[in-house]
Amino acid sequence: MKNYNLLKKELTQYEHLYTEITRMEELTFDQITILDGNAKVLVVGQACKESFGITEEEMIGEHASNLKQKGIFDKSITIEVLKQRKKVILVQTTASKKTLMVTGFPVFNEKKEIVKIINISKDITDIEKSKKSVGNEGHILGKSIIQKKEIISNNSEMKKILDLIKKTADLDNTILLLGETGTGKSLFANIIHQMGNRKNKPFITINCGAIPDNLLESELFGYVEGAFTGASKKGKKGLFELARDGIIFLDEIGEMPMHLQVKLLNVLQDMKACRVGDLNPYEIKAKIIAATNKDLKKSVKDGEFREDLYYRLNVLPMYIPALRERIEDIDMISDGFLKKYNDKYSSNKKLSEDAFNMLLGYNWPGNIRELENTIERLVITSNEDIITKDQLVDIIRPENDTEKIYLEISDVIPLKKAVKTLEKQILSLAKRKYKTTRKMA
Repeated sequence: MKNYNLLKKELTQYEHLYTEITRMEELTFDQITILDGNAKVLVVGQACKESFGITEEEMIGEHASNLKQKGIFDKSITIEVLKQRKKVILVQTTASKKTLMVTGFPVFNEKKEIVKIINISKDITDIEKSKKSVGNEGHILGKSIIQKKEIISNNSEMKKILDLIKKTADLDNTILLLGETGTGKSLFANIIHQMGNRKNKPFITINCGAIPDNLLESELFGYVEGAFTGASKKGKKGLFELARDGIIFLDEIGEMPMHLQVKLLNVLQDMKACRVGDLNPYEIKAKIIAATNKDLKKSVKDGEFREDLYYRLNVLPMYIPALRERIEDIDMISDGFLKKYNDKYSSNKKLSEDAFNMLLGYNWPGNIRELENTIERLVITSNEDIITKDQLVDIIRPENDTEKIYLEISDVIPLKKAVKTLEKQILSLAKRKYKTTRKMA
């Protein structure tokens, strides 16, 4: 191996990358390495010793295959990226007894040659130890949820939400659940109910987008005899009234028509409501949880949602991350769905490694709901006990990794300076645009 100091001098153009990588590692706790198109290590983050069991000096300049031969890691993500010429995800065991989930990204030049490989490693050692010792893993909340529902996660943002639920489940404040379709907002609402002091009280769900506009008001607040044509002679209690001192879950709140938003705002302000056709209000004692997959701030700006109602609901917002933002959870969630549907259909199906890697690389626009539907379909349709990538590719199709965008400069400058400037600009833009290092890469 070349002398470390001499090699580092040759790699001065990457010093700014090392600084950026160090900052990203501090924020994300991920290990980041960059190699050239010949699989030689160029840059490695400061967590090198902890992750791989060797120092930065020992790693820089080494070929990936040599590191594998020395037992620094059992599998080389870099060699796989060079072989497959696309993003690759695998689980790696290192010399320091760490288990890492590694994502490798190829970087192409204008000739479509791989010039760099960026590897992002997440330490999942504790997850694997937990999996072996108790047969389950992650941060488990609400083990005895109705119908055995539970939330399991190793994602830092999810853990923050689960901890927040524990702290606030007994409080009477309004909660607003935000997130894409299929992220599990209704499950979170159920868990808030089960974790709080209202768990033995009613839990009433109202889908604001499923009830016709002309019936929504009477369904929410009830009506008295003769309130409208076809009304029951005995009148009817509304869902707010039936909830008593339990929980009202207003799902798809972003779909509520404007004229009812005014009434709901008054209810939240006064905690009183009137049945349709009645002037005598009744008291609202229920805790309010609302949920939407819409960007309510944008809806307010577009005049589709009342600003005053938005701020009234937004007392305690909880953003549920999309599945692609919590890739470290796909393993345990997939295992859970496999067990569920193996039990349901009396089968014993398992995912092959290449099928699992495909699950990790998919974007999951439908989130956990789509993942569950995919697993159920695989269990039903697979003729063999081992589910392979070939069976999965008919259901989900990974993002196209071949499309590239090339940039130009307007003047002649030294190549090293151009590379350094361009890389710095790309990193700066990526930091502003993306939330995770995977997306940045």
